[in-house]
Amino acid sequence: MEPNSLYDRPDLYDLMAPPNAMLERFYVEIARERGRRVLDLACGSGRLTIPLAQAGLEVVGADLSSAMLERARNHARAQSVEPGFAQVDMRDFDLGGRTFDTIIVAMNSVLHLHSLDDFKGFFGSVGKHLSPNGRLVFDAFLPNIAMLNADPDKRELIGTVVHDDLGMITIEETARYDPLAQVRHVEWYWSSETETDFWRVKLPMRSIFPQEMPLLIASGGLGLIARFGDFDHSPLTAGSMRQICLCGL
Repeated sequence: MEPNSLYDRPDLYDLMAPPNAMLERFYVEIARERGRRVLDLACGSGRLTIPLAQAGLEVVGADLSSAMLERARNHARAQSVEPGFAQVDMRDFDLGGRTFDTIIVAMNSVLHLHSLDDFKGFFGSVGKHLSPNGRLVFDAFLPNIAMLNADPDKRELIGTVVHDDLGMITIEETARYDPLAQVRHVEWYWSSETETDFWRVKLPMRSIFPQEMPLLIASGGLGLIARFGDFDHSPLTAGSMRQICLCGL
């Protein structure tokens, strides 16, 4: 079967992105420190947009996928909050001159940017939407050499989830790394108890090494202000699984 987009099936996406209290607390606290106006870029189904709105912040959730935005709106209504929503491509967007005290790109979404032009456009667009003392904050997996060298033909079980209608689902992964583009080409295979590989998605993710991150940020006119190794504000070390970047104009 031909690969699909994970973001065309928000019901499956949400199973792979369950609530994370530490992540939510980190981003809500960062946003509260800066001011009330928040842009949640690549907001998906609203898993962070809604907690930000529940914290009393004026938040706009923005995403490229209309299916994800519709699910986010439904989730917001169910939680009795009213964030704004906008459909944008984060590589080049314009929200009509609006500026924000905090712009958030959570859950490795920045790794959907691949080329240098992608990053320049993204950071440049963010800069146009930041208030004078505003901050961009995002998280991204640190490249794992063992994962990058994984056998591209070997399927690995990455999880088991329960769907309301489909029951127990297993998700397997294959991955092939392109060292020139620094892109890890991941494919996920979803199987239910009655159908093998009923859903297959491609998920190409950029690898960003720590020494190149400040250069990518600077390509769009921003600067790296602080960097953490986890959502508890611990320092970035060789053993960190992610890099969390705080940036400004």
